[in-house]
Amino acid sequence: MVRGFQSFHPMILLLYYILTIAGIMLYQHPVYLVMGAILILIIHFMLDRGQELKKWRTMILVMGMLSLVLTPLFNQRGNHILFYLFEKQVMVEAIWQGVMIALTLVCILTLFLTFNMVITPDKFVFLFSKILPQWALLTMLSMRFFPLLRKRLIEIGDVQSVKGLSVTSGSLKQRASNGMMFLQTLLTWSLEESIQTADSMTARGYGLGKRSKYQPFYMKKRDWVAFAFLMLAGSLVLFGWWLGDGVLTLLPFLEPVWLQGREWLYFVLFFIFIGFPIWTEGKEMFKWKYLRRKA
Repeated sequence: MVRGFQSFHPMILLLYYILTIAGIMLYQHPVYLVMGAILILIIHFMLDRGQELKKWRTMILVMGMLSLVLTPLFNQRGNHILFYLFEKQVMVEAIWQGVMIALTLVCILTLFLTFNMVITPDKFVFLFSKILPQWALLTMLSMRFFPLLRKRLIEIGDVQSVKGLSVTSGSLKQRASNGMMFLQTLLTWSLEESIQTADSMTARGYGLGKRSKYQPFYMKKRDWVAFAFLMLAGSLVLFGWWLGDGVLTLLPFLEPVWLQGREWLYFVLFFIFIGFPIWTEGKEMFKWKYLRRKA
């Protein structure tokens, strides 16, 4: 049963993701970005207890660490020398910049994982099929393609392991040979199913005329309330960035990292806005526990 944050109208969900990504990319301040990352991790836990995040955590952590390590090595701009590495200056400003880039990358990638859970294929087609029908179909298929390939590759590996073929044991040449055979099987399987899908869509008359909706979505009272909240809170968050708050100045002088004055106000607004799914999911959880206790 769809409930909580996922039960909102697709337009509301899309608006939240657009404004959240804009807020994360504009608020380049370590304190704001750390809070954003914590809130997105809580959202993951409330949506599926972090199961989807576990599949991608290694890749996300590696990309974040690369950004954190490589930025100070290539950025030589700044006024405060922290230490020398291979006769190159490592600046404090460059380290803070690396921290913010890594946090931004982690926030965006983890947020996109929730996007795949919340914006289901039928919602995605509902949002974009009228204005960009071909693009919507192609994007939806692409979004489905990579998880499907990954799942099939695991299945192929399980079947081949029964025959004693594996890419994790044996000599390097043997593992490479087994890996190429797995990819060949995967490619053949995928192409065969693609031909079947194309034949099925042609038989059903896809693209011959105006199509109806698989599932209708209507704006309800709670959707309009959520729309008003997101527009108001999102506008205030963007207004705070326009005033210059929530951005750590690195050059020509390094600004103190801790928040000052008006920045606390926009930090609270940023917290309330990013945490919108937490309020809605939490409300459903408390309601469910109350009804179970009452029954």
